Amino acid sequence: MLNITDDIRQLKRLIETKAQHPYLLKYIQKPSLDEDKLILLWGLFNDLDVTSEKRNQYICSTMLVQIALDTHEIVSNSGEGIESPEVLKNRQLQVLAGDYYSGLYYQGLASVGNVDMIRILSSAIKKINDNKIILYQQGSINDVPTLLMTIKAIEASLIHKLGDYYSEPAWMDLSEDLLLLKRLHAEKCSYMKSGQSIVFDVLREMTFDDSIGGEVSIKEEQVRTQFDKCLWDARQSVERSMRKLAKLDDELLERVKAILEQTESIANSYVKEG
Repeated sequence: MLNITDDIRQLKRLIETKAQHPYLLKYIQKPSLDEDKLILLWGLFNDLDVTSEKRNQYICSTMLVQIALDTHEIVSNSGEGIESPEVLKNRQLQVLAGDYYSGLYYQGLASVGNVDMIRILSSAIKKINDNKIILYQQGSINDVPTLLMTIKAIEASLIHKLGDYYSEPAWMDLSEDLLLLKRLHAEKCSYMKSGQSIVFDVLREMTFDDSIGGEVSIKEEQVRTQFDKCLWDARQSVERSMRKLAKLDDELLERVKAILEQTESIANSYVKEG
């Protein structure tokens, strides 16, 4: 009987084999695989009464959707200014690659006649893209709860929709909370490294109670404090969500703990300052 390590290794190999296209890989980078989302999907389906064959099909299809979304995200975050023919070709191939990975997911589910799963994942794709537009559209988010709900939708809608379909609220909550925390941590790292972060940009557009008419440096400090509060709250939510699951595989539990440890220093700094 395979354990989670063997299963994940097998699933990664299966997904990478399906996503491999020799011509595309000559010009664009190998598609990245979000292993945390893969592990969360494994945890969800491991709690369901489905055959390993169907489980692998559903997980692979969902991860191909995620790869397609991530590939298109690379295109949307590049392409500023005048582009050389080589750069333009690369961007066009990135778009085609994203479409190709989307086609693979449709093909896989259509081959087994699972219309329900196609409908669920299509609904999740729409929700993710709608919320990406909201996140990047200036002035469309006016408060912190809306910002956090938008990020959750972007990061966790694929798993959330599946959890809803299979009536697994505990997995919906853990996936949303853990992937929110992971995204906030990535945004913080980006901000500290380059000063760039879409989440910080959105927070700067908000008015906090004591920030009216304040200096730029004071405003930025308030933004940082508000962000760290979001990260602290997200950590608390992850810990609460973990307790809702009666059984959590050891490897998945270790991964959740590792993400909590990664964000511990930032969260503690907020507590001390608070």
